Amino acid sequence: MKPIALSLLLLVTILFVQCKSKKLSQEKSVSLFKWLNGSWTMAEKDGVVTEEWKLVTDSLMEGRSDFIKGDTITPFETIKLYKKDTSFYYEAKAAGQNNELPVGFKITSFSDTSFVAENPEHDFPKRITYNLINKDSIHAFIDGGKEMSDKRSDFYYSRVKK
Repeated sequence: MKPIALSLLLLVTILFVQCKSKKLSQEKSVSLFKWLNGSWTMAEKDGVVTEEWKLVTDSLMEGRSDFIKGDTITPFETIKLYKKDTSFYYEAKAAGQNNELPVGFKITSFSDTSFVAENPEHDFPKRITYNLINKDSIHAFIDGGKEMSDKRSDFYYSRVKK
C-alpha cells in the first residue's frame, strides 16, 4: 500500500508543479501588457496624438503613434514591446531622430497596470512610464531618469471606443 500512496503523492506533486510552472510562464509573456491593446488618443492644441497597440504574439506587441492635424497624418514613432530571454523591452523608432534607428529600453518594473522602461545611456528620454488609470485612460510620461526627473513630458490618453 505504501508504494501506491507514494506513487500517487509523487504524481500529484508533479502535476501541481507543472500547472504552477505553466501559469508562471503565461504570466511572464507580453500578454501581461495587453491592457495597452487598442487605439488611444490625446487632444493637443494643434491636433491629436494617437497611439495604437496590438498583441501580435505572446512575445511581441506592436504599436505606432501619429500626430493628426486636420486631414494630415504625420507618423511620429513605431513601437515594439517584446520579450527576449527572461526580460521585457520597449523599443521606439521616432521619425526624424536617431538616424531612424530604434532605441531600446529595458522594462525594469511592471505590474498588471503599469510599466517602467529605462535606458540610462540614451540622451532623452532615459525613462518611459505607462500607467493604466482605468480601462479607458492611460497616463504615460517620459523623463530624464533618476538624475533628471524634472525634465519630463506627460501624455494623457483616452481609449478610442469603436
